[in-house]
Amino acid sequence: MLKDEDEEKERLKSELKELRNRMVEYEELVIDRLTGFHNIRHFFVLAEHEFSRALRYQRSLSFIMLSLDNLKQIKKTYGDEIVNQILITVAERLRAKVRSVDILGRYGDEVFVLLLPEANFSDSRKIAERIRKAVGETPAPTESEPVTITISLGVTKLTVNTPNLSAMLYCAEKAMNVAREKGGNRIEVE
Repeated sequence: MLKDEDEEKERLKSELKELRNRMVEYEELVIDRLTGFHNIRHFFVLAEHEFSRALRYQRSLSFIMLSLDNLKQIKKTYGDEIVNQILITVAERLRAKVRSVDILGRYGDEVFVLLLPEANFSDSRKIAERIRKAVGETPAPTESEPVTITISLGVTKLTVNTPNLSAMLYCAEKAMNVAREKGGNRIEVE
């Protein structure tokens, strides 16, 4: 009887270990390692679901795209490790300023996307401003020295003329680029 119990315990330990390994593999498929946000592929899976739901039930939906200003210059000055520390700090500040239902994703090296279900345009602009202030008001702590970072944000919303999620992405990106062109550390809407 004891032998059977020991064998069963070993089998369960082995299954638990395999399950943990699978969970780690799954997280690697959907999560950006540096920021802990959804990687872009998984972000769009979740975003498409929210887009369809908002269309079907005629609910509010907003989209924010943001880019860190002058990150290339910071990289030249401080190097990759400091840039990674800055990205982690920005991600923490973003996470602290959004609701639990909002979907955060890393779109590129210095670009993040945020989908705001049930957020009207006014609310999404307020959220964008909170994020802008949170990132820019306090320098990011790094191993080298605190580094001031600002962001450019583009905000858009779902309208009756929005054909798909890609159109929302395009509008948010266009607005973000206008914010960059106007010197950064600002919000533009499309």
